Amino acid sequence: MTKLLPFQQLARLCLKSGIENIIICPGSRNAALTIAFTSEKGLKCYSISDERSAAYIALGMSLQTSKTTAIICTSGTAALNFAPAIAEAYFQEIPLLVLTADRPPEWVHQYDGQTIFQDQLYGKHVKKAYTWPVEQKNSDIDYAAEISNQAISLTQNQPKGPVHINIPIREPFYPDVVEPLEKEWKIARYFDSKENPIHNFEDVLRKHSKRLLVIGQQNNADVKKQARSFAERFGFVLVADSIANTDDSIQNHDHFLKNLSQEEKRELIPDLLISTDMSLISKSLKLLLREGKIKEHWHIQNNPAFIDPFRSLTKKVEIEPFRFFNECSNYTPFSIDKAYSDSWLNRETQAISKINSFFGTPEYSEFHVLKSLLERMSADSIIHAGNSMSIRYINALQKYINQEIFVYCNRGTSGIDGSLSTAVGQAINTDKKVYCILGDLSFQYDKNALWNRYLPENLKIVVLNNAGGIIFSMIEGPRKQDSFDDFFRTHQPNKADLIAQEFGLNYLSINNKAEAELNITKFLTSKTKTVLEIFTDYNQNESSFKSFFKT
Repeated sequence: MTKLLPFQQLARLCLKSGIENIIICPGSRNAALTIAFTSEKGLKCYSISDERSAAYIALGMSLQTSKTTAIICTSGTAALNFAPAIAEAYFQEIPLLVLTADRPPEWVHQYDGQTIFQDQLYGKHVKKAYTWPVEQKNSDIDYAAEISNQAISLTQNQPKGPVHINIPIREPFYPDVVEPLEKEWKIARYFDSKENPIHNFEDVLRKHSKRLLVIGQQNNADVKKQARSFAERFGFVLVADSIANTDDSIQNHDHFLKNLSQEEKRELIPDLLISTDMSLISKSLKLLLREGKIKEHWHIQNNPAFIDPFRSLTKKVEIEPFRFFNECSNYTPFSIDKAYSDSWLNRETQAISKINSFFGTPEYSEFHVLKSLLERMSADSIIHAGNSMSIRYINALQKYINQEIFVYCNRGTSGIDGSLSTAVGQAINTDKKVYCILGDLSFQYDKNALWNRYLPENLKIVVLNNAGGIIFSMIEGPRKQDSFDDFFRTHQPNKADLIAQEFGLNYLSINNKAEAELNITKFLTSKTKTVLEIFTDYNQNESSFKSFFKT
């Protein structure tokens, strides 16, 4: 018989190590884990039936809290359904502890039900994978304690990320009695991060007068505060997408970079580039930096991996960006290269003027309605954007978003998968209003995010329903194909009203300009979880967004 003791010890270890939220997917092989974790009173356990959605909800919880969330499932393909969110967590550096129950090794590939190859199941998409011993002698339990400590610690070691423990469990695994836990596992700390000093910073500043600071995807409030003062102190132009969550940066670069000649682009290439954190949304900015001949490029991130998206890296500084900015504050200020700074700032000013003029002409498109919605959101809000067009709209409209609002998006692997589930996980762990803004395909794909008992009243969902995926109209090529409607645009006639009704959400819709003002107000003032579905014409949306960049 399987002893419950080591599972109880694991649950207590998680609690003592600062893990609060546990997502449990119902199953039989993971019964001992379920019993042990739900019996540990200090843990918040959630039962989520759909493993794919459950893992994204856990990701959203960790994204909001910065703490490790544990996810538990039974054996077999249930564990495979965790994989998309685990990949996203790996590339977005979000801490997850993945606990998968398994059959004993002698039953793998023996035509025994719910049995697959679970060792190293997630490959390179976890920081490390461990397997518990299948036996339960004292020495085996000691080894389980050791690797469990390592795994939990490693989730939080920089760069944070998912870690997998596979746990083979023999039958029978339903104990008759849950005994009090008398012997706990001690916490052991592993993988202490090494702090790299900053060298030659002032020397590099003296050599290069054209300086650019690009902030990648991040949600650290300290970076938000410090990036602007660092840029001003040392003469850097600060450029950031919406998911960088910084103040007073160049925000409309996508608008003007698309329309510049090669000679004009050369004026914007820095001699010294400092980049931080993770991915960018702006393809135009990425192309500008990849094509330019940058003399020196420092990347600041507490991640040992060699990541060089602009193909110009000369120095990797493995330190938290906020610590880098803080430590550099002791150095001598440097004057701005005004000509270089003006080349960016003048174009930003022109772009703002043209954007204001563009929106001065009333029009009914999802872009225009979303602009009206975003500029009226209160500071106590969070935006979680779906991928494809939703985040591109928000990136183009970031000047209208209150600077107190943080923008999140699953840009680790950049698929439409799991956006709504991630937003649900965030909403469960904050009192702020969480606005999940996503397209109709993303919503329909992930509607099982609503299939649970934990939907909070602060969850607000905006569905941009244009009856298909508009992103493929923005890309050269797909429109020309005979298979465009069925296999690229993926035309779909479904609506969200009955889904909202089924899962107990309030429902509002916008079908024209007259309804927009009234129902945006109702939506923003709603005290309960609500879906706002915005119906627009596909071709009008395409025309509107393309004309925005031509102004």
